[in-house]
Amino acid sequence: MKYPDIINPEISRIGTADSQRYNIAAGILISEAVRTCLGPRGMEKMYVDILGEETVTKHGGMFLRKVDVDHPAAKTVVDAVNAVDTHVGDGTVSTAVLMGALLEGAQRLLALGIPTASVIRGFEMGSRRSLRALDAMGFGEGAGTRRRLVASCIECKAISDSLADADRLTDMILEASALVTDARTGTVDVDSVKIEEKAGVTTDMDLVRGTVLDKPVDSAAMQHVLTDAPVLLLNDPLEPSRTKTESVIEVSAVDDISRFGEQEDADILSTVRKVADSGARLVVSRKGIGELAQSYLARRGIVTIRRAKYNDLWWLEKSTGARTCSSVEDISRHELGMASRVYQRVVGGDEMVFVESEAPGSVTLLLRAVSKRYLDEFHRTALNALRALRAFAVDPLFVYGGGSCEVALAMGLRQQAPLVEGREQKAVYAFADALESIPATLARNAGMDVLDTLPLLRNRCAAEPDGRWGVDAVSRSVARIRGVVDARAVKEQVIKSATEGVNLILNVDDVFMKDLIDNTHCHIDGTVHAHKDPGRNHNHWEQEGLEQRQMHQYY
Repeated sequence: MKYPDIINPEISRIGTADSQRYNIAAGILISEAVRTCLGPRGMEKMYVDILGEETVTKHGGMFLRKVDVDHPAAKTVVDAVNAVDTHVGDGTVSTAVLMGALLEGAQRLLALGIPTASVIRGFEMGSRRSLRALDAMGFGEGAGTRRRLVASCIECKAISDSLADADRLTDMILEASALVTDARTGTVDVDSVKIEEKAGVTTDMDLVRGTVLDKPVDSAAMQHVLTDAPVLLLNDPLEPSRTKTESVIEVSAVDDISRFGEQEDADILSTVRKVADSGARLVVSRKGIGELAQSYLARRGIVTIRRAKYNDLWWLEKSTGARTCSSVEDISRHELGMASRVYQRVVGGDEMVFVESEAPGSVTLLLRAVSKRYLDEFHRTALNALRALRAFAVDPLFVYGGGSCEVALAMGLRQQAPLVEGREQKAVYAFADALESIPATLARNAGMDVLDTLPLLRNRCAAEPDGRWGVDAVSRSVARIRGVVDARAVKEQVIKSATEGVNLILNVDDVFMKDLIDNTHCHIDGTVHAHKDPGRNHNHWEQEGLEQRQMHQYY
């Protein structure tokens, strides 16, 4: 009698002895990839995709999203970094560095024979105690604190060295966040800030109180400047529509062809008259606007923009108060918005339409740089600063940067660790060491001696435990932090995400993996299957002969 196998032969088991070690090593490796990006003296990473296009960035989340990570433990680090980037915008590299340090500490503890459960509980204790200390460490908003928060976000990115006037970009981001802040709830709607990129010089950056459309007006006969213009947004075409299916028109006389064209034009003009009679002076449509409709509307003094993007209509709704017209046959006055000024301008060699409003619910940040590479980095940095302001609006507390917060938290943990019973005490000490990896990495990236920096930081923090002694990467010294601040919500999210991600990796003690099968393919008759061999022992061609072989689709 033949007994079945317990596990499918195509499934490989790594085993409890090696799985945890491999997972920890993978997590450490991926965190090491972005460690050198931390701080204003951090280095940049370059990623070249399959098309040969390169991305140069110091943004840890962006770089890790670009890299195609296969190992599940390494993906856990990437997921934790993405969670921080999504929720608070800043602190992505700090999360990766902290996770790498925690995994290194866990590796040492496991080598001493401490159970994994004790390590996880110790890390959770360290996280909870650190968060409580973080609450007591936070301070409220003072004179220029929001500005220092935005300046700190910009200073740690590559664009700080490329900006001729970083203060101007800081002011624009602060003004943009103020304009899109809900007066009732105080929340910052980051999505209401449109970021437009154009080649040029950084001194030409601008904040537009409204929406910028990367399109020209439809006709040269139309006006290029409007004031106090009602705005109509359409989702319907103002041109003859093509049928989605193939259609045939049969005519019995030559005159029928001209009558058909005349009737088609009459139908379009009937719809266009309703648009003109609505009182709108700016018409923006997602669909096409034909030449006949353009010429008629131009004679009525109406400006049109066709084939606008869906998001542009959404931003126009927010900035002008308009509503996308539900039916062009029945246009309501309530669907019209108002633009204080509409004008066309050449930006970076392209004609763009600016739709400004007195009290816009949406604004446009027009970024300028000499290359697409820098524009992308500017875009990421602006989003980081806006998300940090959004996190501050929810939790209006600050902490000092430069690693000062982490040093103070680590000192507090070491003072409380003797009160922890059992082997978890060792894990709490390891958590404190991991927190100090943030200032240690800042010092290393700034070219400072870490062996001298950490003892000096501990000494200064013990003498003045106010959470203000940190690493000044610009002057390469240990100093009292004054101008660098972070939102407390950012630090909280970094500690939470790093601890949860590390504990998830440590909880896995075995890995079962099914063998990957390549050569998945489809035959001409529609049969789809896969096999391990590269095709030498498999008839792909249905015995049709060399001349009659059909196309073989691999995917």
